[in-house]
Amino acid sequence: MVKVIVLALAAALTGCAGSTLVVRSYADGLAGVRSTNPAMKLSVARDSAVSDGPVLLVEYPAATSNPAARDVWCEAEHVDWSAGHALAFQAKPDHAMRISVSFMDRNRVAYTSWSELRAGEWQTVRIAFAQIKPNPYFQPPGAQPGAPLDISEVKAIGFAPQDPGAGRIALGRFVIAD
Repeated sequence: MVKVIVLALAAALTGCAGSTLVVRSYADGLAGVRSTNPAMKLSVARDSAVSDGPVLLVEYPAATSNPAARDVWCEAEHVDWSAGHALAFQAKPDHAMRISVSFMDRNRVAYTSWSELRAGEWQTVRIAFAQIKPNPYFQPPGAQPGAPLDISEVKAIGFAPQDPGAGRIALGRFVIAD
């Protein structure tokens, strides 16, 4: 019994106990989280339904003709995602909506996934790296289209509401999943 407790404590202290690779948490508030649109209201709060730390609250305006006007970008706390097979996070929108999640890989290729979310409940969104595709609408200068996905260096993750109206969404931390 004592041996098991000592081994568990040693594993926890060295980080060997199946620790989760966190891409973005909100433990430091809004540090590393940004939107270029002042109409986007960002804040951090606790939610009793989420046990792994604070959540990001986003109040967003109605869509405009600028497709990037409601983008929120978060600096990655860990940039090498190659230990996992998917990106995952929890989300709770006030109303049913579609959300896009994007990142640029080491080859500067922009990848985007779209997910449908149900209203008023926490739900897990899982984006498998094997299924994500390059963004068909935008590639940044310097992107190497046609190169295979390389998630060994991802510096930021972005998301945006894709519904036409204004609304509010809460997001938990982004993690790398198996």
